[in-house]
Amino acid sequence: MKNRYNLAVNQYINTFNLSLILEKIQTPKNQIFFIGGASRSIILNDFNNYDIDLVVPVINNKTSELLKNNFEIKLNHNYKNLSFKFNNLDIQVSSYRKDISNYGRQAKVELAKTIEVDSTRRDLTINAVYINLLGEVTDLYSGEQDLLKSKLKFIGNSVQQIQEDYLRAIRYIRFISLFDKPVLLQHDIDAIKMLSKNIIDFVKPDKIKQEMLKIKKMKFSNNSLKFINQHKELIFLKDFLN
Repeated sequence: MKNRYNLAVNQYINTFNLSLILEKIQTPKNQIFFIGGASRSIILNDFNNYDIDLVVPVINNKTSELLKNNFEIKLNHNYKNLSFKFNNLDIQVSSYRKDISNYGRQAKVELAKTIEVDSTRRDLTINAVYINLLGEVTDLYSGEQDLLKSKLKFIGNSVQQIQEDYLRAIRYIRFISLFDKPVLLQHDIDAIKMLSKNIIDFVKPDKIKQEMLKIKKMKFSNNSLKFINQHKELIFLKDFLN
């Protein structure tokens, strides 16, 4: 793999002063991956994302203890990750994981052995681009190209993706505001409209509100609001914007 994002990764680490955190994770540089918003920031060279997600093969006890020395960490054994706040950042470090079962918002998670298996639990192609500390990319669903083309796309079957976790429908709507001119696929839109009536049954109101309020902070927030207004099935989401 070419480390074509090496400079951008180093700039990202320096911008947010992540060196100490990455050292304490005690994992080789080629096995610590940025994912989600962090990798999107690196690809687009736009460092306005303050939720930093990292993926490693496994979080061991030594890593947890080292991080505890400097940060007030929260361990989530069920989801095989830990999280903490650092300055104005929300940091999350996760082991490779796989979903054993999931429906609605409930999931049973176990450790996985490979990044390929971990990637199967991701929702959108643009959220499944792994970039390690050397700037090397693992992209199994062409998420990098989708990001550069402003394309929003579920991984695999969109109906199944949403039924596994209904929050994914709201996240999709929020991510429309990532792009000036988003490219959307009709079958993804149809899946969201068809399943929208189930969102309230499976997603807690405060979680919906949290996602919806994030829209206001995004560069092209009017895109998500326009999308909601265009589809009567989604109008109820406007109640969570205040």
